[in-house]
Amino acid sequence: MLAAAASWAPAQVVGAGDQPPAAGAEMDPYEGRPVRRILIERLDAPEGETEIAPEVTTLARNQLRLREGTPFSKSLVSEDVSRLNRLGRFMRVESRVQLLGDGSVDVYYRLAVQRVVEDIQTVGNKKVSDQDLLKMVDVLTGTPVDLTQIDRAARRIEARYRELGYYSARVTVDEDELAKTGIVVLVVREGERTKVSVIKFEGNLSYAAAELKRQIKTKEAWLLESGPLDNDRLADDVASLILFYRNRGYLDIRADKVVTPSPNGREAIVTYVIDEGPVYTLRSVKITPKGQDEGVFSAEQILALMTIKPGDVYSDDAVRKSLEEVFNAYGKLGYVDVRVGRFELRDPEEPRVDLEIDITSGRRFQTGQVIVRGNTLTQDKVVRRHVTHLPDRPLDATQTEETKRRLRGQRLFDSRPEGVQVTVQPEDPENPGYRDVLVEVKETNTGEINFGGAVSSDLGLSARISLKQRNFDITNVPGSWDEVWNGEAFRGGGQTFDILLQPGSQFSNYALALGEPYLFETDYSGGASVYFRTRDWNAYTEQRVGTQWSVGRRFGERWTASVPLKAEAVQLSDIEPDSPTDYFESEDQKLLTSLGLTLSRSTLDDPFMPSKGSVVTLALEQFAAPGDYTFSQARLDYKRYFKIDEDFMGRRTTLLLNTSVAYIPQDTDDVPFYERSYLGGRNFRGFGVRAVAPKGVRQDNGQVSDDTVGGNFLFFLGAEIQRPLFEDILSGVVFIDTGTVNPEPSLDNYRVSVGVGLRFNIPMLSPAPLAFDFGFPILKEDGDKTRLFTFSLDIPFK
Repeated sequence: MLAAAASWAPAQVVGAGDQPPAAGAEMDPYEGRPVRRILIERLDAPEGETEIAPEVTTLARNQLRLREGTPFSKSLVSEDVSRLNRLGRFMRVESRVQLLGDGSVDVYYRLAVQRVVEDIQTVGNKKVSDQDLLKMVDVLTGTPVDLTQIDRAARRIEARYRELGYYSARVTVDEDELAKTGIVVLVVREGERTKVSVIKFEGNLSYAAAELKRQIKTKEAWLLESGPLDNDRLADDVASLILFYRNRGYLDIRADKVVTPSPNGREAIVTYVIDEGPVYTLRSVKITPKGQDEGVFSAEQILALMTIKPGDVYSDDAVRKSLEEVFNAYGKLGYVDVRVGRFELRDPEEPRVDLEIDITSGRRFQTGQVIVRGNTLTQDKVVRRHVTHLPDRPLDATQTEETKRRLRGQRLFDSRPEGVQVTVQPEDPENPGYRDVLVEVKETNTGEINFGGAVSSDLGLSARISLKQRNFDITNVPGSWDEVWNGEAFRGGGQTFDILLQPGSQFSNYALALGEPYLFETDYSGGASVYFRTRDWNAYTEQRVGTQWSVGRRFGERWTASVPLKAEAVQLSDIEPDSPTDYFESEDQKLLTSLGLTLSRSTLDDPFMPSKGSVVTLALEQFAAPGDYTFSQARLDYKRYFKIDEDFMGRRTTLLLNTSVAYIPQDTDDVPFYERSYLGGRNFRGFGVRAVAPKGVRQDNGQVSDDTVGGNFLFFLGAEIQRPLFEDILSGVVFIDTGTVNPEPSLDNYRVSVGVGLRFNIPMLSPAPLAFDFGFPILKEDGDKTRLFTFSLDIPFK
């Protein structure tokens, strides 16, 4: 046996968060001696117990660089202590050296193990449940006690309370309980809920308070707004105000906020203090091209591309948009690596700015191969039809985002950002001057089964069950039942397939439809549908059974055309005795067959909530044999949107001008009354459904009926202003609707209504806003049926 140790070297001690001391001279005598053993002991164990858990021993040994059988090195011991401390698992680390009788040494690493969080509990919280709070901090359970992480968890809870308006909420930790049991007890002091009662502005000489309020997120408390006071939101408001002013030439703008709480802490006045400074203008623009292709555009051409010109107010936003125009101009020619930078030189004597634009064009590239990956179900051609990069053409840098937008708009792939990625690859040395484009997609579920309901002032209440597949392929017949169960059958062709079951109190619709947006991989489209519809009108019940086949074509990005072929049987029943004679003349089942032509041009920026652009549609339809009626119908619809205003958060005030003209050149008697034109309800607010149209003659007594029979000429002209009221959810509208329906082209019997309304934008319920309107006729005819309130709700639930 070896002799007992002759001596000990003093311990080297490091606490959590401390820097390890350098190995002292007391360890010098052991330098180079062979290390017999390395031992791991527990520093904070009860008297007589030094063993440590096996998993902790393994973890500690994995950090050591000193090895048994090697010469002792005090520098390695110091490094080992430092590594152990950085693990964050030990409150204290000591190292000791014991000299043995044979001249070798034992090295001891003694560890005070960090306590582990056993549980997390909350006390004092009333407005937020324990479950909601624990979801925010639950990741701490089972981890080493880290006061920094625990404090961050407490601050997260405080942030949650600020979102709810509890500005004075505080969260602390019961440190005694933590030390004794390892349980984190978060003590919540909610305090009084603070609301913003008044928002003020000081120093705003150029813009009214009402204008500035639209730029901030903090709102005054009122009926539809809780008005919580939140520090982070106030900071964002200050940044928004600064950006608002800078975009209008106030480059020296300074802003801050002052919060004045009430004595009881329930309310507060928020004052935004503004120092505007002068308005800067652009004095000159200097263009500095760099790179091997300096002469792509002349300085005059670049200046013409820019939206800001010398003499204009120096707006940050205008400069940014100007640089984007320059970048896009180079990008369209294949300069995908172009860099456009700006430098501002302010005149110290007067508010003027000299702008210098540096352009490094880089090399020009052509498009190489377009590589598609990730489409395990969707056919390659379905992806490629939306890729705007064309091989052997200049590599248009602007089309990368356009391709992403198109592919995401098809809703065939994962909606997350990584669902569609388009990247330009590095140049292939074997094919100089060309760069491939990689399109990566992630498949997602494109089938939907929706259960929902709809209620409308025009159509009543209805339920809805719909089955839809957006990536249908009628030719992909399953080869086995596994393909059916796995969702691989009849998928991947980019077609649409719909089954709709919509029973209702006044209107029912049952339909089956198939659509092919790219027939034979051309710009032609095709579609077919069959349907059965019933409608209960006040005086009769209408039933339609039909089918429609159509072929369409796209002309560029804006124009579309379609040729629909339709055949339907129309049957009337339960006609009231006092109804117009026109109703009884069309009572028997009639067959309608028609061939149409529809031309449409759209420049809308958003199909559901447009703010600018227009859409014009011309529809021609000829009814003829083998149907029972022969007549022609023409209709022109035009809508134009204007952006009146836009605040910092992108909320837009828009003006809509809307006009429609429809005409049937044949005599009224040649057209069944249910194919004539009508106005009223949703398409002419303030009047009842079909209320704006000529009235018929009663069948029972020959007098003028209260029911309308439609006309061969329709004219409508309306205007609507929509303005955001609350975030992106609620908007208000004011409108004027005007128009008439007559047997012949004329503006006789002209009606006018005005009104106000609300629009609720809830994407999870409906892509189109929910509409509620109050209409007031100010010019009408005797006997017109009016309607104060019109609305439309379409609410899905799954």
